[in-house]
This record gives sequence, C-alpha cells and structure tokens, in this order.
Amino acid sequence: MLSSLRNYLLRINALLGKIEIGMLCLIVAMMVGLAVLEIILRYIFNVSLLWKHHMLQNLTLWLCFLGAALASSERRHISIDILRRILPESAMRYISLLIDVLSLIVVSILAYYGFDFLKEERMMTTTLIGSIPLWWAKTIIPGGFILIGIHLLLQLIINLISPLYFQINVEGETD
Repeated sequence: MLSSLRNYLLRINALLGKIEIGMLCLIVAMMVGLAVLEIILRYIFNVSLLWKHHMLQNLTLWLCFLGAALASSERRHISIDILRRILPESAMRYISLLIDVLSLIVVSILAYYGFDFLKEERMMTTTLIGSIPLWWAKTIIPGGFILIGIHLLLQLIINLISPLYFQINVEGETD
C-alpha cells in the first residue's frame, strides 16, 4: 500500500517536472523567436516592437520560477551540505524532513505575499500586448511558489513513507 502510494507520488512529481520542462522549452523558444523577429523587423523593415522589453522581462520571470520549480522537483535546489558532512547518515533523514517542512513554510509565506502583490497589480491598467493585462504575466510569482510548494510537499510525504527515497550523496559528489 505505502509502496504504491510512494510510486504514485513519484509519478506525479515526475509528470509535473516534465510539464515544467516543456514550458521552459517553449519560453526559451519564444525568447529566441522574439529576438530573431526584432532583428528582422529592425534591420529589414526599419521598425521595432515597443512591447518586446516587457515581454522579455516577464518571460525571464517565468523562466526563473519554472526553473526553480523544476530544480525542486529533482531535489537540486540550493542547499547547504555542511550538515551532510558532519552528521551521521541516520540523522540526515530527519534533518531532510525538517528542512522540507521549513522550506514549505517559507514558500507558503512567499506565495501568500505573491498573491497580495498580484492583487495590487490587478489594479493597474497597464497592458502587455494589445489588451492583455500586464498582471497576467505576473501570475507566475504566486504560481511558481505554489509549484515549488507542491514539489516540496510531495517529497516530504515520500520521505515520510519511504526513507529509501532520500539521497544521501550530495549532487556532484562521488562516493
């Protein structure tokens, strides 16, 4: 029973990671396409896209948040590995649980304030392209924190169910 739940949660985490990879690829393609389009328009037709800077800024924001969510899904987010070096392996599972809980609390607070920021942005009448409100692009701020939180929660539950999931080795280290 616990093994099947663990596998189900691992599949959900992997599926979210694949969706995030797809979105990241799409965003990079959009950014490259926008740059190529700007070059063609500027040097061949002598016109420029006035909204390209706002679009590139917001695509960069999406790229950062989706990249952070993907890193969280693979447990490759920023970590301080000094504890892994000084504490016994048996304690690392509990330290990992504590770090995941604290991270989930921090991400929840950031998501809350992200929604608060988004509420203020909705009051603005600025548009991105045509009649698309600029605040739509800012939805990644709370959304990105929610995605990171989902990955943290999935990994927290997986770690509670199966301590074998927890990886003792620090990324990039050899045995």
